[in-house]
Amino acid sequence: MNDPERSAFKRSAIHIALTGLLFSLSFLSAACRSNQTARGTSVTLTNGETAGVIVTMNPNESATQGAPSESVSGTATTGDDVIAAPTSPKTGESFAYRYQNIVIRPGADAAEAVASITEDCKITDAVETDKKGTEIAVKSYAFANFVLYARQNAEGKYIITRIILSGKDSVTPEGIGFGADSEEVIKTYGSQYTDNGNSITYTLGTTDLTFFFANGTVTDITYSYNKLP
Repeated sequence: MNDPERSAFKRSAIHIALTGLLFSLSFLSAACRSNQTARGTSVTLTNGETAGVIVTMNPNESATQGAPSESVSGTATTGDDVIAAPTSPKTGESFAYRYQNIVIRPGADAAEAVASITEDCKITDAVETDKKGTEIAVKSYAFANFVLYARQNAEGKYIITRIILSGKDSVTPEGIGFGADSEEVIKTYGSQYTDNGNSITYTLGTTDLTFFFANGTVTDITYSYNKLP
């Protein structure tokens, strides 16, 4: 085979090889796309609560392939928007309040939580006595819809001890707010509670969640840290 023929043969072989490679890459890319899970966009209400996730389904995907860590039921077609239920803090190791999509948990660092909230608050410093009779510095942070209380620990940090919902539009991440009746509360949180007479308390890990009632409806909601020294 002379040089021109050899060159033409090499060019043909290279072309065939590249064609095969491009076909393989195209097949793999299509396979990756077909196995994609739906991606969700968090939906935040005007009161700061997360209502759920809008999920746009990909072609040939069912709604049961919803956004990671979210649950979606039913079926959907290409381009359908599906509302997926939010992950609730009550399913974790402790109760937590959610405000401006920020999880605020009793026992956590108060300074970090307050710094994350884009809203002015009234800060009050005081002193209280613990169970041993020792005076301890405390702070309260009054926001529009709740008041956060914190106590200084041995390291000088202020730890969240209580969260009291104060705004009439305030609701727990699970959807219970002022005016809800006892049946709604029990349906949402279950029957494992402590009956205190005019209130009931649910305990989860290091936190208590208490609902106060008057005339059968919720009038106050308090989160508490139950591991204070």
